[in-house]
Amino acid sequence: MLFCQHIHLKILIQTIIKGYITGLILSLSFGAGFFSLLHASIEQGYKKGLLIALGMLLSDLVFVALCIFGASFVENQLKELDTEIRLIGFVALVILGVSTFLKKANDPEAGQIEPRGNFIYIMKGIMLNSINPLNLLFWLGLAAFVKSSLPTLFEVVIFFSVTLGAMFFHQFVICYSANKVKHLLSVKKQQLLNHIIGIVFVIVAFVLVWPLVQKIIA
Repeated sequence: MLFCQHIHLKILIQTIIKGYITGLILSLSFGAGFFSLLHASIEQGYKKGLLIALGMLLSDLVFVALCIFGASFVENQLKELDTEIRLIGFVALVILGVSTFLKKANDPEAGQIEPRGNFIYIMKGIMLNSINPLNLLFWLGLAAFVKSSLPTLFEVVIFFSVTLGAMFFHQFVICYSANKVKHLLSVKKQQLLNHIIGIVFVIVAFVLVWPLVQKIIA
């Protein structure tokens, strides 16, 4: 009995460690969401960046739940709506990228510009995370692997809970750190950052729509 309890505890600890490492790696992926966190934290304060992270977390929670309990349904729907999702994501990211590129930098000595409502930032996080079908494909693949390697549903839930918790924690660190160093950024450097982030959004948009372009020119 004690031996079985020891084995279960060992598996649980290993599951938590694996979940934390996975969350750490995912939080450091340099996608559109990462740069959006930086941009909001520098311009509006880390709390606004954290609201975007919260929106991304809510989106990921839905993805993970769907992948754990309805993987086959999600995969079929994703195939059927692939073109529409990619086109919507392309348009949204291009608009976001161009508006960010053209946005005037905020003078650090003049104080922060007036922030928008909290709901806007949460919705921005949800949108950035949801319009990219690659995110859902990633969670589908990870869920399939985790469910095949962990013996119980409880441990699967623990793994994903720790993964999402670790992601949110490290995104908080990113937002807080970005806000602390903003005073080091001159107006020119902030403008350059706007340009870089805007270009990243547009690049991600074209990466998203590229499979559709290949089908057309093939």
